[in-house]
Amino acid sequence: MALLFKREAPVLHFGPRLPKDPSTNQRLRWSERRFVLWPALMYRVVAPEVRDRELNVLQKAVLGMCRAGTTNVQRVGERLHIHADLAALIYLELQERGLLGSNGLPTEKGRELFEEETLDARRMVTGHVFQDPWSGDLWPRFVEKLDYVELQQNPNGFPDLVLGSKGKPRRERAFAVLPGDLAIPPAPGATDIVRATRRHRSALRRSDSYESADEDDTFAHGGSVVLERVSLVDDRPTPVFVTSFMYLPEAGDLAGEWHACDPFGLGVSPTLRRALEREMRSSSGLRSVLEGMIGRSLDEQMQDQQRWAGEIRAMAINNVEKALSTSARDLPQYEDLVALEYAHVEAELLGDSCPDHKLRALVGDARRALEATFGALFQRHPPRQVWRRVYTDRRPVEDDVYCQGVYEASAKAVGFHVPLPEALARVKPNHVKAACYPDGNWRLRGAIIAAVLAARDDRAHPLRRAAAQEPKLLELLDGVARAGGAVHAGAERLSLQSVLPVVADVHRAVGLLSGLGQPLDSARI
Repeated sequence: MALLFKREAPVLHFGPRLPKDPSTNQRLRWSERRFVLWPALMYRVVAPEVRDRELNVLQKAVLGMCRAGTTNVQRVGERLHIHADLAALIYLELQERGLLGSNGLPTEKGRELFEEETLDARRMVTGHVFQDPWSGDLWPRFVEKLDYVELQQNPNGFPDLVLGSKGKPRRERAFAVLPGDLAIPPAPGATDIVRATRRHRSALRRSDSYESADEDDTFAHGGSVVLERVSLVDDRPTPVFVTSFMYLPEAGDLAGEWHACDPFGLGVSPTLRRALEREMRSSSGLRSVLEGMIGRSLDEQMQDQQRWAGEIRAMAINNVEKALSTSARDLPQYEDLVALEYAHVEAELLGDSCPDHKLRALVGDARRALEATFGALFQRHPPRQVWRRVYTDRRPVEDDVYCQGVYEASAKAVGFHVPLPEALARVKPNHVKAACYPDGNWRLRGAIIAAVLAARDDRAHPLRRAAAQEPKLLELLDGVARAGGAVHAGAERLSLQSVLPVVADVHRAVGLLSGLGQPLDSARI
């Protein structure tokens, strides 16, 4: 059987590059790098054009309401379940951009943009998608233009990429990863292609890497009309190589980590790094290339990383027990707290060079530590049927004012200050209901409100003791939930200084709820 990939296969170069430093907006630099040629199966397809959005979700929703004739901001806010002030602010933004007229109806520009922002109306173009030859998964990338690069084979088996301009070419030694004897995976379907275009668009918006999904993946993929317009042009794929490179950051990495670039120029690619690590198990040549770059064997690097991880974990455990005493080891959420401290210690050691994705992971760990805390609390004090307090016979659960009144009456009875933070006061009743069931897939704010409702009738509930020591605890919990939202795409950039108080707040909250910590510093909130 003929091999699917041959050394003579075309090579595509989309300009792999390092990510930008969020603090300076300057692209990071490498100290060492090695090019690789990564195999892919390329299909020519007809799919929706990939471009960045000009409207965010709320702007599009408000513009759509106005397009339907609802131009009163109070009414728009009610229909979209957002505050009227926010609806008014978005309305004003749309007017300033010339998308809404003085009568509140979309201008011609607004109508055209609204139609363009919906998938059904997006221009269909001919482009290319790329399939992983091992798994058959489609990469989340879609390109219209192919950029081929010259490759010169050398007698030693390592080809040279010819990069640069015609007047000033430069050669880069590369290692071609040949996948061996593989069968052609099934061709991608229309849904897979649409998903790839959507995820590529999301990646362009973040200028970030590879596998992160966002709200697009929860979309119904455009409906049958769009899928009918998506098609394969080629019956069989074209085996190609795409260029990328492994690198060591110029600024260094405390753990001596190496990274891999997205072949399509969108920064670092954890997915490609994992794939390279997988191939190194069977490719001594690829392994030698990496070891030549890092200046030691992979086994030595692994030992160093394990030693490094052990030291960080010891520091994390020390921090948890310093904040909550050694009795913290008996808490069900102990490992979640250690995971949070691990991320915290690592971020502090990295200082200002701590990358954005690690800071986002840290605030995500903070939220998960609180979720685990409430999960443990529900084990001892189950909220049972407290959700029924907002599901009454006479009041619709869509009545935000009524629900807020129920929440705040319970919070006040427990001993907390009211009014509640807006996000807590507007927790949807179904989120409270979900928190009342062990498998309810609940969210943190829904769990907080469910616990408050349960504590109203449970005098032994830990929230009552916590409220007596710190009546503003709910504001602190809401702050951690708000910070945890930074893990989502599109959230604003984080800094180390902005996330450090979140860690302290988690310790303080857990201390109060478990009875292991010190009273809150009331000046914090």
